[in-house]
Amino acid sequence: MRLASTRREFLRSSFAAGTGAAFASLGACTGPTRHEPFDLLLRGGTIVDGTGAKGFVGDLGLRGDRIAAIGDLTGSKSARTLDVRGLVVAPGFVDAHAHSDFRRNPRAQSKVFQGVTMDVTGPDGGSPFPEKPGDAANERTCSDFAAWAAQHGPIAIDVGCYVGHGTVRRQVLGPVGRAATADELRAMQDLVARAFEQGALGLSSGLEYFPGNMSPTDELVALCKVAARFDRPYVTHIRNEDDHLLEAIDEAIAIGRGSGATVLVSHLKVGGQPNWHKLEPMLGKIDAARAEGLDVWCDAYPYEAWSTSLATNYPGWAKEGGQFVQRLQDPAERARMRAETEQAVAANGGWGTLMLGGGLGQADKALLGRRLDDVAKERGQEPFTVACDLLTRGSVSILGFGIATADMDRILQQPWCMVASDGSGVPATGRGGHPRSFGAFPRAFRRYVRELKVLSVEAMVHKMTAMPARVLRQADRGVLAAGRLAHVVAFDPERFTDKADWLEPQRYAEGVQFLVVNGELALDRGRPTEAMAGRIVRG
Repeated sequence: MRLASTRREFLRSSFAAGTGAAFASLGACTGPTRHEPFDLLLRGGTIVDGTGAKGFVGDLGLRGDRIAAIGDLTGSKSARTLDVRGLVVAPGFVDAHAHSDFRRNPRAQSKVFQGVTMDVTGPDGGSPFPEKPGDAANERTCSDFAAWAAQHGPIAIDVGCYVGHGTVRRQVLGPVGRAATADELRAMQDLVARAFEQGALGLSSGLEYFPGNMSPTDELVALCKVAARFDRPYVTHIRNEDDHLLEAIDEAIAIGRGSGATVLVSHLKVGGQPNWHKLEPMLGKIDAARAEGLDVWCDAYPYEAWSTSLATNYPGWAKEGGQFVQRLQDPAERARMRAETEQAVAANGGWGTLMLGGGLGQADKALLGRRLDDVAKERGQEPFTVACDLLTRGSVSILGFGIATADMDRILQQPWCMVASDGSGVPATGRGGHPRSFGAFPRAFRRYVRELKVLSVEAMVHKMTAMPARVLRQADRGVLAAGRLAHVVAFDPERFTDKADWLEPQRYAEGVQFLVVNGELALDRGRPTEAMAGRIVRG
């Protein structure tokens, strides 16, 4: 499709093939369902149902929080009818890897403008539960999933949560790096099982972060056996994404093989130019695992930079006992950390690839958006020294420009890769951050459907809807079909795009005209409404 083509040409080229068959299969809306008035009727849009099947021009009728009928609904009455001719009508997008805190930001503006109707938080091994009663580190932590769910007030979109392996480990063992005893492992299994019983959607791990990076593989296998018993996925930030990437992929696959759990590799990437040659072997390992019959998937975001804590580059032992800052302030301890830290940074392309993000101490706020090596040159210091000093004053986040754009393109085209933001549902405040919170979904559509033309509209919508819903075992979401929950996005396929970039990362996406969450309009003609129809999603 040419960027300058008309909407009519775009829709004709994208959807003409197979339209008749799809329309015939979904257009049989006779009997009482056809003739009862709808609450909301979307008329004349190009329906892309999420399954990957060819789109077709038709109508979508909603009653209450459910899809009531799809097809030719000419003559049907409705309390409100929306003319969506020229728009793609699809299931609301499902973000399986999010860091949203809906108690702080219940309106999730950055996600709503992207067409997202469901977020899953608690990834990377860190969840807001379980914490001992009265022992929570802050107001965002809870004793269990039920307490977390009970804390939520009205929310704009649906939200689910994983139980974090790192959080569970800290709860049982404390901030230590040793192996768990048999009793401690059973206690962790019990906490994970309780979270699943209450509704947690999966078990997440963050094996590059403390304490996950200190955990042996057999511990993860034992916990994932609990996930398999409850039919919940294991969602993993693997142990390494650069020098030891292939070994880390092997470990994730081995955990799936040993436990029987579905494996979802988070934000799959190859970090650092020295490792870019590992892309094809990595993809081959996942293909081989799937050919073996293992249920292995990944998610990815369409950006050439990742974002994480600056402290991730430091060795795990330095964080034991919650004494990281104290160790950084000790010259001898700082010297002990140096070799491992420098090696980790070099594996991702060096200090010059690291841009300072949020979490800076008050005295360092002006450094937001600066490259760490530039700050070091300006101060006449070594980058390692600057990094250590910054971390004594704040929980500093970084953006790491160590991903090849071509690699991300290759990953996101894989049939087992879904789109996920690794971002948060937040309002635009003008501060820094990663643009993925505001643009991951439209950026993927723009790049792979409109610009590179390597994925069809149907294939891309599938990656944003039915694919994550299947992995999350959410049969009510991700597909437009009668009886399913009314989560619907209607967007202009020529204008659906991201506006957030590295210099202005907090700009809302454009092109979504209507967004329906549980039957209520969250976006109406591109503008947010007062509806807060979101719900807590349970497994």
